[in-house]
Amino acid sequence: MININIFYNIRKNMPQFLKMLFPKFLKKKIKKKLFPYYYQVTDYEKLPKYNYINNNNIRLQENLIEKFKVDNKQNSITSCPHLINLLLMKYKPDEKFSFLDIGGEYIDFFLVLKKNFKNVEYYVFNLESINKDCEKLKDKYNYMNLNVIQDEKSIFKNNYDFVNFGSCIQYFENYENFLLNITRVANQIFFSGTILYDSHNENHKKHIIVKQLNVYPSINYLYFFNKFYFYKFFYEKNFDLLFECKNLTDNVNFKNFNGIFESVEYKDFSFIKKNPQKFVSEGF
Repeated sequence: MININIFYNIRKNMPQFLKMLFPKFLKKKIKKKLFPYYYQVTDYEKLPKYNYINNNNIRLQENLIEKFKVDNKQNSITSCPHLINLLLMKYKPDEKFSFLDIGGEYIDFFLVLKKNFKNVEYYVFNLESINKDCEKLKDKYNYMNLNVIQDEKSIFKNNYDFVNFGSCIQYFENYENFLLNITRVANQIFFSGTILYDSHNENHKKHIIVKQLNVYPSINYLYFFNKFYFYKFFYEKNFDLLFECKNLTDNVNFKNFNGIFESVEYKDFSFIKKNPQKFVSEGF
């Protein structure tokens, strides 16, 4: 069996001038052939302290605003292109509700959300650098319903009708404690682009930590979650599974996990609280 680490180490250590010699189409073919896997197993017990890095900037955000003015749609990358449609099945266009976007990154999602739901109260929490950019955009463009949460503790001072985890919970070192607090303040919780596996191996009872390779030269580390344990957590907090489906935004190759898990999948799923209350939000 070929050790895939060899190929990834060669790519990592290849001088930049050699990389520049390959035409773009050839790079894509080489990447698809030699680097087909997005994730690699590690023996880590904790996520590295300095992990996910923000590569975006406020100029990119302002470009998205300008594009939205032209075509009135979301142009940024998203792990759930049909999220607005899901919300339209639940809320009327003039209905008041609070929406917490954990890991919310791109301003044009907020703009699309406001276009479809004029009375939504939007909250966003992300890395400090992204939060600062959101604050600047709020001041510059007078986005009154854009509430930027600057620290984790402040998240749990409010109640939310809908909480969106846009493919980000897997990067939270303290995900269990974070989710415990979220279940106390949320009616519905939606996860997109999250990797769940089935396994009876005691070493994989809750989660494993993997290295993310598909965003090279950046290297991230994240959790894969045991589906049974992850769902059980919400059932015990008085939540029901509303739906689950395969996430179709990317065709992730999990063949290098054959023999490690019984099954593994890139999924969207949502939990709803039994007997939910309607929260009236006043914003910040």
